[in-house]
Amino acid sequence: MGKINLFQKNSIKTAFAATMFIGIVSALLLSLFFAGVCQWWASELYKKIQFEVSDTKIVIEFGQTGEFQNKGGIYHTQNHLEGLTPMEQTMYNILTFMSIAVYPIFFIFCIAVTSVLFYKRQLQKPLAILGHAAAQIADNNLDFKIAYDKKDELGNLCASFEKMRQALQEGNEEMWQQMEERKRLNAAFSHDLRTPLTVLKGQSELLRQYAPRMTAEKVRDTSEMMYRHIIRLEEYVQTMGELQRMEDIEIVRQPVTMDALCRQFRETGEAVCDGKVFSYEVIGSKHERLHVDTAIVLRVFENLLANAVRFAKEEITVSAESQDGYLYLAVSDDGTGFAEKDLKNATKPFYKTVRETDNGHFGMGLNICKILCERHGGYIRLSNQKGAVVTAAFRQ
Repeated sequence: MGKINLFQKNSIKTAFAATMFIGIVSALLLSLFFAGVCQWWASELYKKIQFEVSDTKIVIEFGQTGEFQNKGGIYHTQNHLEGLTPMEQTMYNILTFMSIAVYPIFFIFCIAVTSVLFYKRQLQKPLAILGHAAAQIADNNLDFKIAYDKKDELGNLCASFEKMRQALQEGNEEMWQQMEERKRLNAAFSHDLRTPLTVLKGQSELLRQYAPRMTAEKVRDTSEMMYRHIIRLEEYVQTMGELQRMEDIEIVRQPVTMDALCRQFRETGEAVCDGKVFSYEVIGSKHERLHVDTAIVLRVFENLLANAVRFAKEEITVSAESQDGYLYLAVSDDGTGFAEKDLKNATKPFYKTVRETDNGHFGMGLNICKILCERHGGYIRLSNQKGAVVTAAFRQ
């Protein structure tokens, strides 16, 4: 543990030490000055005391005691205030007391004044800012900023409060987006459920009313149709359950080389892209060490690859690159690419592209990839080059 530097620049400790030093020096100088004034005033006021003995006068310096002798005999003086009036004696006592009392009086006064000044200059404003910020956060109002220009400890504390406020605001916005996403998801789910439920209801009503008069072939066709829609409903329920479980996925980053990861990409790609050309490239060193959740990366890759296979004409290309603390995985195909509407909406749940003709898909692939990338601290981007390009980023 390092030593604490009391005189660190831009430090409250430094400001406090400097303020106290100025206060103590000021108290000492003022005490010495006023003690000297009191002593000088007393000596000037009672510079000499005159005592009369017989017919002569012996001059005794102020404050002097002892034994003095003249022609008339010996004069003893034990009280150095002899010869002073009561008023003068009172004045002398006050001045004598003040010449000593000014030290604690001025020390207490100067320390009190410097403490008040230190509070007003160093503490009052940041404490007021922090108090206001705490009250706003307690009221769940995060639409404000915490600004304090000094770089001392309280300035750092204000900056930390601002970071906390921003994190809370981003968390609230993310929660709000998740709630809105959940509403859209439920709406889309309800909409897509309506069709198979309607079919099942109609077919069951048909069987209920006309089954005795229907041919065996018609009954078989009707039951097969109902079975297909029941399977579809099961798949919908399974998909929704999978989305729910994604919110509880724990990201476990483990070291893996780029070469080992790309070997798994190649094996999966060659197995899935049967009949189409599959190629991959590594940008940078194959021996670079990554820290990612391999299972999550492979799951995203499989979803992107499945989409690319459906839309590619002849060729699918995969590239991997590690840069700036992210693993970038790009999957592209030579198909017609994304329409303008697709670029904005393709990652939404249950969305099907404007060129989608296969009704067997729910339109959840890119949405699942988006959720997994975000859980891994990354994102997903859609673009067009010669065809569609989907880039998934994973924070290492």
